[in-house]
Amino acid sequence: MAGIRVLVLIPDSTRKRKGSAAGMAATGVPDFLPRADFAHLVDARKAVAAAARLPPAPDLDPSARGEVDLMPAYQRYDGNMYRYIPREAWESRAAGVDVEIVSALYGLVLSREPIRVYGFSMAEDLPGLGVLHKWWRENGLPEILASLIRTAGAERVVDLLSLEYRKAVDGYRDSLAVPVEAIDFPGLGRASQPRRGEAVAEVLRGKR
Repeated sequence: MAGIRVLVLIPDSTRKRKGSAAGMAATGVPDFLPRADFAHLVDARKAVAAAARLPPAPDLDPSARGEVDLMPAYQRYDGNMYRYIPREAWESRAAGVDVEIVSALYGLVLSREPIRVYGFSMAEDLPGLGVLHKWWRENGLPEILASLIRTAGAERVVDLLSLEYRKAVDGYRDSLAVPVEAIDFPGLGRASQPRRGEAVAEVLRGKR
């Protein structure tokens, strides 16, 4: 299993394409987490899915039964940022580059991993959990992300997370020795999304 030389961190999107698409990721989050950390992540995913009344299936918990429509994450998400990342940038990415998506449902998902449709973001409340970015942070997402970065052997992290998503993983940098480049777009608000997508495309192409 090849490691990840450059890891880009981006937020998920509330807007998603419907339907299903064939294909499974060659590698995914479970390949880059120690067993205990992945078990912790699965428990958190199940808690969020239960609060959102989503059916169990192997995309959330490998031991679960059930079927849902799945599509690779980079195709499923359809927000403004994702619309500025050309398909060829995703599919012809430079060697050793991958994208980790911080997700309100999955916690973490690599860009090729198959995911379902869900209708909430880190900024929202779920019954019994509260605001999701706070819930995920308090339930270990920063430590899980740091563990993934270390296990993957990343040499560089490019952090393109938006405010609520950065809150969800606040503290992940504290135990890392690798350089983290945090890119922000102050004053742009929602207009930052095209710029964020263009920056992701540059890294995928090995130009940044």
